[in-house]
Amino acid sequence: MPLEDPNPGPDEHPPGHVPLAPGADAAPTVPMAAPAGAYRVWLGDDAGALIDPPGDDGAQPHQNPGKPEAVDIVFVVEAPPPKEQAALQGEIDKVLGVVQRLYLRGAVRNPERFRIYYVRLFHIAQLGLQGNAQPDIAAAALAVVTADLLDDEAGRVKNAHLRALGVHALKFSLPFALLYLIIGLSPNGFFVAGLRDLAIDPPTLAAFALLWIGCFTGVWLAYGIRKAKVSLADLVTTDEDRLDPQIRLIFAGLLTMLLGILFTLGVFELKIGTVELTDIAARPMLAYLVGTLCGISELALPASVGNRAGALMSGLR
Repeated sequence: MPLEDPNPGPDEHPPGHVPLAPGADAAPTVPMAAPAGAYRVWLGDDAGALIDPPGDDGAQPHQNPGKPEAVDIVFVVEAPPPKEQAALQGEIDKVLGVVQRLYLRGAVRNPERFRIYYVRLFHIAQLGLQGNAQPDIAAAALAVVTADLLDDEAGRVKNAHLRALGVHALKFSLPFALLYLIIGLSPNGFFVAGLRDLAIDPPTLAAFALLWIGCFTGVWLAYGIRKAKVSLADLVTTDEDRLDPQIRLIFAGLLTMLLGILFTLGVFELKIGTVELTDIAARPMLAYLVGTLCGISELALPASVGNRAGALMSGLR
């Protein structure tokens, strides 16, 4: 705001002018009021339609977020929003989306829990975005809601995903464990003889069965390792790649098997300490260890396999 003229004429004072004390050398600036809310906040139903829309005079009726049909928040922009209000509106939308997916669209619905968080979010939106808006106070209140949501749901969500991932890992491991037992317990049996007729080395196949089992173990461990601290997004998405548990296990297993083939054929020579990874076909325990390490590094596997495949193909040119 520009400074005031210390000696204005009788009609030169602008509205809101604060007169100076006699003898003052400079005019003080008038403190700027907090920007008015740029939004009108409305209750919305599951289709995004307004609940209790304005009357013919445009007045906003009393908004009661406790209504069962109110599950969304509709933000109507009435003026270009300041940066802090626009950021607050986006964060409220993000938290509300997580609450909706957790309590209204999840496998186990909990409308009562949803209502508690919805009412808090709606009042925060009113405080920070409309009328005499206080976005800083609303942002602090939103941080408290987010922390409460994580406290309430982080443990349940993480344990549920670990449980589901572990069940699928166990199911997928059983056929490979059975294959390993058949080869180990019946080295001269009909099945092993058939493998030799097909030019498949039974000990190598048994080692690869352990490689798959180790990979499944590593994938299960990897989630617990990297999700020591659960974020808001983790409550509704298991990982950045959005893979389902079954797809994650199969994808990691195939990449691990491809690396195992490269090691077995001696295409790449790698060591863990003094141990050659090319020995996995002859050392079952090493095969299981390599599979587990690959599973733990599942998020880095695609890039690792891609880089090695690229290096291999570039050598053919």
